[in-house]
Amino acid sequence: MNNSPLKLPPNYSWRSYQGGTHLRKFRNDAVGEDDHFPEDWLASTSIARNGDNQQRPDEGVSHLNVDGKDVSLTDLIVAEPNWFWGRQVPPVTEPGQIGVLIKLLDAGVRLHLQAHPDAEFVQRIFGKEAGNAGKTECWYILSVRGSDPYVYLGFQHPPTPEKWAQMVRDQDLEGMRGCFEKIPVKTGDCLMVPSGTPHAIGDGIFMIELQEPTDWVVRCEFSAGGHVLEHSARFMGLELDDVVSMFDYSEHPVDSLEESFLQVPTVLRKTDTFVEERIIDAKHDQFFRLRRITGNGAADFAGGEPMVLIMLKGAGELNGVSIAAGDTWLLPGAAEGWNWTPTGGGSTQEEFSFLLAQPPVVAF
Repeated sequence: MNNSPLKLPPNYSWRSYQGGTHLRKFRNDAVGEDDHFPEDWLASTSIARNGDNQQRPDEGVSHLNVDGKDVSLTDLIVAEPNWFWGRQVPPVTEPGQIGVLIKLLDAGVRLHLQAHPDAEFVQRIFGKEAGNAGKTECWYILSVRGSDPYVYLGFQHPPTPEKWAQMVRDQDLEGMRGCFEKIPVKTGDCLMVPSGTPHAIGDGIFMIELQEPTDWVVRCEFSAGGHVLEHSARFMGLELDDVVSMFDYSEHPVDSLEESFLQVPTVLRKTDTFVEERIIDAKHDQFFRLRRITGNGAADFAGGEPMVLIMLKGAGELNGVSIAAGDTWLLPGAAEGWNWTPTGGGSTQEEFSFLLAQPPVVAF
């Protein structure tokens, strides 16, 4: 294995909701209509939990072209751990796992009101064999369609657990939605979604989602976009009474989101040609990390640990490899450093922007 970037081809996964047209446009694929493949799982070692809609046994796991051969990322990491991890201490003990799931997600409809468990809940209910991760996640908004882009995030008008359970049981959709206010979002916003937080992604939101590497979800609305969920797909195979305690019933006023959910970028480096920012606050490093590099000239950043590069704007070369907008690349940890040269030269250099998503950091 050499230390060059390794291209991540699209890895679309079936979901119960519809979307995907903006995702495929971003990926420079044939656009078509919204369908049940609205997510692209990047550098994934996680399997999608799709039941009867499973597309292949390891659906969700990334496959790459390595020396002309199709190789799953899981197998590649097992075979080449030093190439993948570099100097970083792996944050997981399971061979072939990376400790994070990074997605491109394009919601053509508003998603179900839902929440995700934390690791303690998963292990207490499902046992240690279920793994040591819950599903805290984070949203970085890439683009929006429509005039009223929004998300639901945390209760603005919290019910009691008993009232919430009754609304879910009765499918009192108006009552459930009345517990929330619409949170306006725009391109470039980044929102943290801790486990237990009730939420829903609004229709027309195209985002990067970073999450703990699981597919655990409790859905409180049983239908979205015309697809009715089977009972087993609503509460992780459990009953409603088993999951009511999982929700965070705290009040989260809209004007306090910066304190609870909204991430404020921090400038790490600034030169005449580029700016490097940390997008997710360092206190969340135990889950995942995200940086953004923008500019109009040469740039460089440290290696020594694995990263996923998502090219948002512009084109150029990274360590001599051509990269264009809509590309996603795996950067192996074995490379000690990365050098970026944008397309063009002199005063005609093209503006560029890319994101670097990374696994969590091991706490010592």
